[in-house]
Amino acid sequence: MNDERRPDPDALLAGIARAESTRGRLKVFLGMCPGVGKTYAMLLAVQQRQEEGVRVMIGYVETHGRIETIALTTGLPHIPRRTIAHRGVQIEEFDLDALLAARPQLAVIDELAHTNAPGSRHPKRWQDVEEILAAGIDVYTTLNVQHVESYRDVVAQITGAPAREAVPDSLLDQATELELIDISPAELRKRLNEGKVYLGERAITASDNFFREGNLKALREIALRISAERADRDVRDYLRTQSISGPWKSHERYLVAVGPSPFSGHLIRWTRRICSLTHGTWMAAFIDSGRTLSDEERTRLERNLALARSLGAEVVTYGGEDVTETLLRVAREHNVTQIVVGKPLNHPLLDLLHGGSLVDKLIRRSGDIDIYVVRAEKSAGGWRFDLSDFRRPKFARELGIGALIVLATTVLGLIIRDSVGYITVGLIYLLSVIIGSTVLSRVPTIAMAALTALAWNYLFIKPYYTFYIRAPHDVILFATYFIVALVMGHLNARLRQRENAERRREQQAVALYEFSRDIAAAESSIAAAQHLAAHCSSLLNTSATVTLENDGTLAEAAGPKLEANEVAVSDWCLRHGEAAGKFTNTLPQATHFHLPLKNGDRVSGVLSLPLTRPLTLAERQLVETFSTQFALVCERDQLLRQAQSAAVEARSRELQKTLLDSVSHEFRTPLAAISTAADGLSNDIGDRHALVGEIQIASNRLNRIVSNLLDITRIETGGVQPRLEWCDLSEIVDESILRGSDDVRGCEITVGIAPGAALARVDAALMEEILTNLIRNAAQHGNGAPITLTADREGDGLRLTVSDSGPGLGDNPEAVFEKFRRGSSTASKGLGLGLSIVRGFAAALGGTVTAENRAEGGARFILRLPVETRSAENLITP
Repeated sequence: MNDERRPDPDALLAGIARAESTRGRLKVFLGMCPGVGKTYAMLLAVQQRQEEGVRVMIGYVETHGRIETIALTTGLPHIPRRTIAHRGVQIEEFDLDALLAARPQLAVIDELAHTNAPGSRHPKRWQDVEEILAAGIDVYTTLNVQHVESYRDVVAQITGAPAREAVPDSLLDQATELELIDISPAELRKRLNEGKVYLGERAITASDNFFREGNLKALREIALRISAERADRDVRDYLRTQSISGPWKSHERYLVAVGPSPFSGHLIRWTRRICSLTHGTWMAAFIDSGRTLSDEERTRLERNLALARSLGAEVVTYGGEDVTETLLRVAREHNVTQIVVGKPLNHPLLDLLHGGSLVDKLIRRSGDIDIYVVRAEKSAGGWRFDLSDFRRPKFARELGIGALIVLATTVLGLIIRDSVGYITVGLIYLLSVIIGSTVLSRVPTIAMAALTALAWNYLFIKPYYTFYIRAPHDVILFATYFIVALVMGHLNARLRQRENAERRREQQAVALYEFSRDIAAAESSIAAAQHLAAHCSSLLNTSATVTLENDGTLAEAAGPKLEANEVAVSDWCLRHGEAAGKFTNTLPQATHFHLPLKNGDRVSGVLSLPLTRPLTLAERQLVETFSTQFALVCERDQLLRQAQSAAVEARSRELQKTLLDSVSHEFRTPLAAISTAADGLSNDIGDRHALVGEIQIASNRLNRIVSNLLDITRIETGGVQPRLEWCDLSEIVDESILRGSDDVRGCEITVGIAPGAALARVDAALMEEILTNLIRNAAQHGNGAPITLTADREGDGLRLTVSDSGPGLGDNPEAVFEKFRRGSSTASKGLGLGLSIVRGFAAALGGTVTAENRAEGGARFILRLPVETRSAENLITP
């Protein structure tokens, strides 16, 4: 077979996965702007589907009072809207729960980018649609191009009207079908003038602004481009699955550098667009250089990374002091062909101090990798100083420490100025800068270097108390000192920054190691959950709660108990396998951040954290690593339980087979005897008395087999409840010998009961069963040898011994108490349950039974019971 015609296995598997998926199918009716007829076209399609027999239901449709649109809703069942009170206003919203309960085959949800009213389960309607799709329900919906996340800023630039609502491109990528509702700009403006889009003054305002002909042409081009991209992707998928040679050889891969800058969002959207146009793949990388980020910067960074994820990027984080070198290393490791960065915003002089801008360094070192330099948005502004250090709470204290060091050094220099000279004072100043840089950050260190240089010039270089330097060599000396002080301070600050970064990484590694060690030693999922809660609480300085999945529901395992509303959020997180709660897009009004504990597609539980701030990138990664490891432990426990269950099942099958074999064999013998005797009686053959005796013996044997089975069942199910009363041991022994008369016939039995043990407070029925089985066992295995039964007091209890003179018990006497254990001499008689019953009844009475070989030959069984005993003459009759 030609390899070029061979189907792509990955494509085939993807097609099979799509075919077998239980997720609903999404169809999006896309338009360039409002008024093109998206809702009308959608309702026409829905009417057609209903005529085909599909069970359709309208979840939400906005008709805007248009008669022709309202007419298309006739005959279509709909979900009543729910009312939400917000700031004294009643807002009608889509009822998600009612639709999920109705479970139609096809749901109609208009205006995909709509923002839900506060108090709804999800902030955005597209998140409602995702939940509906996950429930296996198909969805028809509508969308305008200005609400597509990757084109939002482009549309805002064209029309001057920024869109506040957006739908992530990743949701559009999941759509099974995208239908473009196209109309010419002239026809749309005609509809607007006829009042079919807006009415009155609103229509005039829209015609003069958003609906200008040039705007509509540009928006139409964007809508056609999105549709063309989707059509091209569908064609390429078809070519791949059908193994048709076609023009799909592009392997472009883009890497966008993401940071805490507000400009990163524009870079991410630009990369997503260019990636779609060139049919490439893309990823977003954040390089952690060790610089401490402010709370605002951390929030922006998390927002930028979340935006990249929502647009379908592969997000990675790497640590490295040299951002350029690390970025290039990431690009080479991931086979990146283009790197996307923003134009430098810093002043050229500042870039010169850092050895050039990031763009310059990338261009010089990139080699075969292309560099895309994207302009900044107008809102991003021009170059600016990095003021993050000035906003740190410790900044003022560090400046004060630096000033005190300079002041102390200056006082010391003034004292020794006349005796050591100004050069020595300069060296002392330089030493103070180096010492200060070991405890201060970069900006206070540089300020300290500049201040010492000026103080040295003003106070110690002649002429004194001026900044004028007369001698040329002093000018060179001062310049050299100034540069050396700045460089030394800067280098020391960088070393401290690197040290702090390494310390953070070490702390993360230690935390991960300790958690891995503790969770590996956990004996159960509950113990592992307690370790997870403890480590997360220690890491984040908060109280973590872990709830575990149990047959589709949550059961609290560790940490404080959650409130009812938080339990509901946690349950949603479990069912959907996505983070929810505070600082997320799902139920953000919750007080806890809920993270699913998942490995692959299986969710083992939920981790709930009462956060007051968003998690940093490092904290989020560490917590997610904890969660994954915990999920692995839960999966390991589940596999162990399955293995144990399989072993128990195998053992049960083995016992079942043994039981059936034994019962069938044991039942066959007495039944054959009864049948033969009955035939003899009916035919009047032989001695009628002897035949009746055979029937009685066989019946007794059947009764004994059934009794043994019932007794072993009672023992294993815990149904044995002793009833203690004063009994005469000699009567119990006589009754036991009588019950076993069929087996002990011909055996000499010697009974010896000590006077102090004549009476015992026991359960008579259980004692009879114990002694009967011991005597019968001794008779069967002793080959007719004499049997000795003795009873005497032992401490505060009773000691009974049954001995025989048979062949003994072999090398492992305790093995005779196992179920279905039968001796070779009686292979054809008994189920092998007698001694198991003896041990079970002895345990029910609180005693023990042991077996041993006698030195003179034979076996001995010793029964010890912690019961009261008395002599016969001490019995007091009430």
